[in-house]
Amino acid sequence: MSDVKPDWNPAEHEGVQARMEQMAEVRARCPVARTDLRGGMWTVLGYQELVGVASDPGTFSNGGSPRFGRKLPPLEVDPPEHGDFRRILQRFWLPSRIRAMEPSVRASTIALLEPLVAAGGGDFAVDLAYPLPVMALCTLLGVEDRYWPDIKRWSEESLAAESTDAKERAQARAAHEHLLAHAHGIVADRKAHLRDTETDIASALLAAEVDGQKLDEDLIAGVLRILISAGHNSTTNALGNIVLYLAENPEEQEWLRARPERIPVAIEELLRFATPVQELPRYATCDTDLAGREIKAGDRIGMLWGSGNRDTRVFEQADRCLLDRRPNRHLAFGHGIHTCLGAPMARMELRVALEELLARTTSFALAGEAVRKPYHHMGVSYLPIRIPA
Repeated sequence: MSDVKPDWNPAEHEGVQARMEQMAEVRARCPVARTDLRGGMWTVLGYQELVGVASDPGTFSNGGSPRFGRKLPPLEVDPPEHGDFRRILQRFWLPSRIRAMEPSVRASTIALLEPLVAAGGGDFAVDLAYPLPVMALCTLLGVEDRYWPDIKRWSEESLAAESTDAKERAQARAAHEHLLAHAHGIVADRKAHLRDTETDIASALLAAEVDGQKLDEDLIAGVLRILISAGHNSTTNALGNIVLYLAENPEEQEWLRARPERIPVAIEELLRFATPVQELPRYATCDTDLAGREIKAGDRIGMLWGSGNRDTRVFEQADRCLLDRRPNRHLAFGHGIHTCLGAPMARMELRVALEELLARTTSFALAGEAVRKPYHHMGVSYLPIRIPA
């Protein structure tokens, strides 16, 4: 693939609007485009092309090059192994489980929100968007609340595994090792004190059998490690994006405040418009053709979900956020067998947080300039808001 000329540089622009305009231009002329980013890769920008790749795990693998050496199921494995883990884990995100968790999430939301409201504002990113999703995840995994600050910090740092900065890559590796050690600690605890396998994920993994064999403990730790990290970062980003948008658009904020029953539909549109996870990788298992481009076995492919969610072939007025958009077949949670396992929980957390924020305020606005996270995750690291008394 080294002799294929690059079509664009996805990291060329820091500003979100400039990135979206660039992706629109590239998507229109080549929905599958070559870039030299990360040593050379293909980027899939078109909605239909993304769906096609995500629907064909046999040709486009999710486990071609694990970020930290050993594969972390279920995210970094393919069928049939992927299906084995998905079947074990799926029941922990059933609607009944999510409904059972909602009172706890709502109580945490209120506890985090009340000081923010009482103070007349603050940094929404740090004060609510960062802690709430990881606190909910700790509840789901049976992890003590006192660990959430460490888990959050390590998870954020681990995202820089492919940074061009050697120091950031080293920090990401160290953070991964911390997360993995914590996961091994959970496994050791459950081995000594097995919990109900119907309500505790680690215990269910220890009790599970695949083809008549118990799961390897290192593999179980790997599953827990990916759940610990992936289970909250994207929700944190989504929360920040949602509040930033509503703070910048007071008329739409007021429209939604007057129609709380529309919050679930509005969340779907805000996820489409500001997709938290802009990119995830795939790897070609064989030579193939994709939208007229010759893909070679082993080639890396970047799935640009955020670009697909702005594809005008699928979404009318794709660059406008229409809070009452229906239908909305966005790709913010991916597509196919690797569709985000925790999507129901994320939707519940976003809904509860927005319900409580709108119910406990008459308005909120930016109190300064928000700081965006760098490509390729879309979120905010600093979000100062003002809340009138």
